[in-house]
Amino acid sequence: MKKFLILIFLSITIIGCSSNKEKPKTDTNKFAFDTTAINTTMVDNPNRSVELNYNLEKGKTYKYRLTTITKSVQTIKTDTTIVQDVIQKLTYLTNLKTVDVDKNGIMEIEFTFSNIKLDAQANGNYFIYESGVTKDSSEILKYADYEAMIENPFTTRIDKKGNLLEIFRTDRMLNKLLEIQGYKDSLNTAQINELKINLEEGVIKPLIFQIFRQLPAQQVAKDSTWEFPKPASRFMVFVMQNTNTFKVSSLSKLDSDELLLIEDGMKTNITGDNKYTENNASYLFKKPTTEANGKMYFNLTKGYVQKGKRYTKLNLYFTMEAKNGKLIQKGSKDSVIENTYIVELM
Repeated sequence: MKKFLILIFLSITIIGCSSNKEKPKTDTNKFAFDTTAINTTMVDNPNRSVELNYNLEKGKTYKYRLTTITKSVQTIKTDTTIVQDVIQKLTYLTNLKTVDVDKNGIMEIEFTFSNIKLDAQANGNYFIYESGVTKDSSEILKYADYEAMIENPFTTRIDKKGNLLEIFRTDRMLNKLLEIQGYKDSLNTAQINELKINLEEGVIKPLIFQIFRQLPAQQVAKDSTWEFPKPASRFMVFVMQNTNTFKVSSLSKLDSDELLLIEDGMKTNITGDNKYTENNASYLFKKPTTEANGKMYFNLTKGYVQKGKRYTKLNLYFTMEAKNGKLIQKGSKDSVIENTYIVELM
C-alpha cells in the first residue's frame, strides 16, 4: 500500500519520456479505422433463435485491426496546479492462423502481430512509434514492449464459446524484449517467469479478448439479454466487481452472411472504506464512477467477430493531507480516463 500511495499522487505517463517530435502529416490506410455501422439487409425471419459459436476454419488466416484510443485528463492540486492532458491511439495489425480444430470445436490459433503503431500527444508534445519505421536505438528501447511483439508468434487454445483455455509459445516475444532491454542473461528463472505472467496477463490477453468475446451457452433471439460477472479486483482502497451485460439488437444479412448485432454495457459494484491513513498522511477517496457501452457484429455464418466498438470511462478523485510538525500540506488529484476499443476484420 505504501508504494501505491506514493505512485497515485504522481502524474501517470502513458507514453514515456518527453518529446517534441512533429506529428507526421499522413497515416497509411492500413492503420485507418472505421467505426461506421455495417450496411446490412433484412433476413426472412429476424426474430428466430440462433446459437453463437466461434468456428474459424482450419488452415485459414484471418486478419484483424485492433485500435485503442485513450484520452486522459489528470489534475493535481497542491501549492500549484498541474494538468496533464493525454490522447493516444495504439493500433495492432494481427494475423490469426487456425492451426487445428478438434472434435469439440476447440481451436488452436497462432497469433502474429505484423504491425504496431503508436500516435500520441501529451500537453503539446508528440510521440510516434511504428514498427519497421522507427529505427533509432533509443526509440526502439523506449518502445521495446511493442518492438518485441512484431513477427514473434504465440499460440492459443480457445473454445467455441470464446473461452481462452491456454496461451503458449510466448518465449520468443519475451526473449526479444529482454534482448532489447539488455537483460537477456542477467535475470533468474523466477524473474523471467514473473515477466512472462505480466506479458500474458497485461498485454496479450486483453488483445485476445477484443477478438474473442465470451458467448452465451444458450440460444438467443432479438431482445435476448445475458451477463457475465467478472472476478472482483482491488482498485486503490476499494474492491470493484464488474458485470458485463449484453442484449441482441438485430439479426440481418451482409451479402450471404448473417450478422447478429449485440449491444453491451457494464454494471459495477464498488465497496470498501474510502479513508486511509499512513504515518502522518491521511487520504480521502471518492468512490470511483464507471461507464461502459458498445456494439459488436457477430458473423453467425462464419463464426467470428466481424466488427466491434467498446467505450469505457473511469472517474477518480481523492484528497490528501499530510502533517510535518506544524506544517500541513494538502492536495488532491482528479482523473478522467476514457478508452475506445475498436476491432475490425480486414
